[in-house]
Amino acid sequence: MAVLSKLSCIAVAGSLTLGAGSAWASDYWEYQDWSVAVEERITEEHDWRDCSAWTGGDGEPIIRLEVTRDDIGPPETYPQLHYREIAPRQYPTHVVHGQAVGFIIDRQAVFYAIADGDINDEGLAEVTALARWNDALNLIRWMQAGTTLDVHIVRPYDGGETALRASLAGFTAAYGKMMDECGFPLELRELEIDYN
Repeated sequence: MAVLSKLSCIAVAGSLTLGAGSAWASDYWEYQDWSVAVEERITEEHDWRDCSAWTGGDGEPIIRLEVTRDDIGPPETYPQLHYREIAPRQYPTHVVHGQAVGFIIDRQAVFYAIADGDINDEGLAEVTALARWNDALNLIRWMQAGTTLDVHIVRPYDGGETALRASLAGFTAAYGKMMDECGFPLELRELEIDYN
């Protein structure tokens, strides 16, 4: 995996961090059109390591996957794809609360979500859509094999419209880095259950 850039910063206990006796660290990588970040939060009670991979931003909606070290991971559960859109002040989001959203990969496979919208703490309209947890493994497989992902607003009366088109260039490397940094296996496999 070729890393195009890496940024590392560490802030140690004091007024610049989470509080007395805690530390915060962050790492960042870019893989073509996808980015990966790792944030470590260390307190007296617990250490967290959050890993995420995303594309978009800079005024555009974001498509993101995230995991936390020591959580249940593959093959029991895989990270779910999140769509997040924040509108400029006094404007609505493109996708609205309660709307069906389709994650379409190369116009060959579609996975669905329902949008959840609200006004955030800054007073801006925000909407998120989370792909169904039981689709996570197949969605990741399709994303690794695909070239584009369309976030499509589903409207049965007119065919809907595309809210975002995202490149999948660099997704496989970004997914691998995210999972590796949080200590999860890269192998994509179904959970085998022995009912005997």
